[in-house]
Amino acid sequence: MKFDLIKHRRKFTLKKKFIKLLLVLAVAIGSFASIGFVTPDTVQAKDRTIKSKSSVSVFREGKLYYKKATYSNTFGYSWAGHPFTTIDTYRSGKVKATLQYKTKKGWKNYKTFYVKKKGHTIFKVSSYLDLYTKFRYKFENVDSKKPIPYKFYSHTTLKFSHSEASAFANSNPAKTTEQTRKTKYSVNVARKGSLFYKKPTYTNTFGYSYAYKLNGVISGFCGTSIDTDRSGKVKATLQYKTKKGWKDYKTLYVTKKGFTYLKIDVRNLDYYTKFRYKFENVGSKTAIPYRFYSNTPHQYIK
Repeated sequence: MKFDLIKHRRKFTLKKKFIKLLLVLAVAIGSFASIGFVTPDTVQAKDRTIKSKSSVSVFREGKLYYKKATYSNTFGYSWAGHPFTTIDTYRSGKVKATLQYKTKKGWKNYKTFYVKKKGHTIFKVSSYLDLYTKFRYKFENVDSKKPIPYKFYSHTTLKFSHSEASAFANSNPAKTTEQTRKTKYSVNVARKGSLFYKKPTYTNTFGYSYAYKLNGVISGFCGTSIDTDRSGKVKATLQYKTKKGWKDYKTLYVTKKGFTYLKIDVRNLDYYTKFRYKFENVGSKTAIPYRFYSNTPHQYIK
């Protein structure tokens, strides 16, 4: 009887010590969690990478915590001048998405977007930064105190051809070159640059190359041409200037690489009407290098 009582007391003492040990562990885990070693609700961002010889695609999944900055993987251009990235958010809440680019002095902000609705968002960006610039997004959940699950996607082209690099170098409007030659009779302008996918490019202004008046009606045409270094459908819209702005007159399509004479017969516009072309690369996601030429005489047959 005495032996059973001693045994019972030992079991009680061991159980008591075990309970104390569990309490100590619970307190310790709570302490570690409070200083960031263990965060029960944190899900580490996961990357899934698909790589080929020419490109790399990265899917990143994770959570955006309230007022806590989260950075995406780094990425580059998908095609010259355009990084292609998307985000899917699985809970509503305002997300501040700041595109950053890397410099020798660190990361600098380039452009900011706000994702306000749950679902799929494509970030549309055009850039004249170096062809191999590294980008990333800084995401901030600025609205929801509940974490916002997300999936980020980026697609990066690893290497561009020499012609693509050349086209990109000429794409910046500040780098578009013009050569003007004036004679006693006319002004000739040659413009060199690149046409980017679905991005309008406007030429210099010019006048008729030849114009005359017959039976009270002014008729003429503009002496202009375009020479493209790469095949791809180009929409060329002749515009003329009015007091209310530029108006479309007629549209042509250039579909082949090489020289194209842009001949449009114009009627019922003043002798000294100013014209320009609006070029749109609508067929090639790769930039199309071009040279545009215009000829404008000082006087016309009246």
